[in-house]
Amino acid sequence: MDVRVGSVIDATEAEGPGLRFVLWVQGCSLACPDCCNPHMWSARGGESWSQEQIWERLERARARHPELEGLTLVGGEPFEQAPALAAFCARVRAAGLNVMAFSGYTLAELAERPDAGALLAEVDLLVDGRYQREEHTSERRFVGSTNQVMHFLTDAFSPEDPRFQEPNHAEIRMNHLGEVQVVGFPFEKVRAAFDPAYQAKLRQEEKRQQGKRLPAAEGSS
Repeated sequence: MDVRVGSVIDATEAEGPGLRFVLWVQGCSLACPDCCNPHMWSARGGESWSQEQIWERLERARARHPELEGLTLVGGEPFEQAPALAAFCARVRAAGLNVMAFSGYTLAELAERPDAGALLAEVDLLVDGRYQREEHTSERRFVGSTNQVMHFLTDAFSPEDPRFQEPNHAEIRMNHLGEVQVVGFPFEKVRAAFDPAYQAKLRQEEKRQQGKRLPAAEGSS
């Protein structure tokens, strides 16, 4: 069963504890306002990868980075491709790696989805809940808004792990095509520097504020 993929990073410490292989899946019907990855909402975007293609990419990453600890699923919405990802994650965990997943659905919502159980069974750490821009925070590690919750579903991770108390960070990468990619926490300054959609939003807000400051025209006598 193929997976619709938005992006892949072979090794980063910005998307979960330790050095991690990160898979951004393509497609999300939740469309949270001010999401930092709106280009991954459309299920028609990205590319279709076979599980073997993803596995081969992961194996090459492990060969280059023997300290790789696990896989992180982000998106997009991983649980909207749950059956395919469940099979892949089972293979990942059988190889001795752990699995972390970010989902806009809450754990309670996922428990009600008949297709989510198999993937949940292969996830060691779940960060759940829709991004709420009015509850934005940068103070909690790997969490974008205060309503989101970390669920330690197995003993692969512990809340007492000091890595969960470290500050969030972002990595700025450039690929062989000269394209810039921001990996990790979407700090506002980083988005303002590298996210064209966010830059446009800031310009619109600035114009709106300037309009408010303009003096009212005086009526003719």
